[in-house]
Amino acid sequence: MAAAAAALLTSCRQNSSTSHAPQTPSSSAEASTTAGTSPGHTAAGSKTKTGGSSAKTGGCQSLLASPTIKASVTAAYRRQAQPPLTHIAPVKGTFYYGSCSGVFYAGTRFHLTPGSTEAEQVALQDDGAAMKYFVDGPGAGWHYVASDSFPAGPRGCAAITQIPPRLAALWNDCRSTAGTE
Repeated sequence: MAAAAAALLTSCRQNSSTSHAPQTPSSSAEASTTAGTSPGHTAAGSKTKTGGSSAKTGGCQSLLASPTIKASVTAAYRRQAQPPLTHIAPVKGTFYYGSCSGVFYAGTRFHLTPGSTEAEQVALQDDGAAMKYFVDGPGAGWHYVASDSFPAGPRGCAAITQIPPRLAALWNDCRSTAGTE
């Protein structure tokens, strides 16, 4: 069993692509699982640009987003989107993930993937640039809760009432620095 856990942890480290340090999204590939997190959620262990641990403030922490988390958040957006969006993925450098008091939060922008339909292209051209926000409470599963305005307001995700202010601060108010990865 210990060997299986070590193999799983190694696999997670090799497959993880985006983490979220307190200031900006980064490309740290390390992850660690900690007791007390929900299944499928990754605990603290991300690295900042200076090499320190991920930040934790007032019961909130910025966490690594595993490929499983990104897929679950994307599926939650697909379920609610009209028209249905099948060919979408999070935009690199815009995925934020964290928790406050046992509730998980995520925010990202989406882009089209190969095979997109004309209806998907039209839907995403109007709404794709806006950041989307999601919540996963204990036993609830991910669900879409809000979207930024377009263009995004000057307060970023600090203006989104569904995102705890302490977490928005750890995420630098979701001011993406795409292209720094």
